[in-house]
Amino acid sequence: MNALELFRSHRQEVARLWTEAVYSTYPFETKGFLRTREDPFGNPVAHMTREAAAAVYDAVAGEDVDMETVKGALERFVKLRAVQQYLPSQGLGVFYLMKPILRQRLLPLCAAQGELDAYLEAESRLDSLTLLAFDIYVAARETLAESRIKEIRNQHAQLARWAQQLENGPSDPPGSSGTEGH
Repeated sequence: MNALELFRSHRQEVARLWTEAVYSTYPFETKGFLRTREDPFGNPVAHMTREAAAAVYDAVAGEDVDMETVKGALERFVKLRAVQQYLPSQGLGVFYLMKPILRQRLLPLCAAQGELDAYLEAESRLDSLTLLAFDIYVAARETLAESRIKEIRNQHAQLARWAQQLENGPSDPPGSSGTEGH
């Protein structure tokens, strides 16, 4: 059995274990919900996590995958992590949770089959995907910061308009009672 076949035979198990590891990064009261709700609309976090697990694993395994599909799954997952209240190391550290799983489940098998180089290439692909995730995360955080700055500027402008209206008094022209036509 070659390395790709070994990776294929452990796809479901490793993706499930990594998904569980990601869920463990959430608060206790959230974990049960993530694990039990299957509906992608009722539980988008779990759906995006499972989607990312499958895409990342296939890319790491060396499957012939469309990188745009992988990048799309990564973007949805990483943007979600970027808007949550995590430090960057916590938001992206989940990618490194896959390494111990791979080392426990696949490294011994690959070594026994003389496929150690293929295994090391898989870990290198995981590192590359983590760097891509980092780029996505930074861009998402920048967009979030720009949105917050824009919101603050809009609030400031609205407050300035209100202050100016208060300073200038009522906006009705002098001599009008403001009740004409009523």
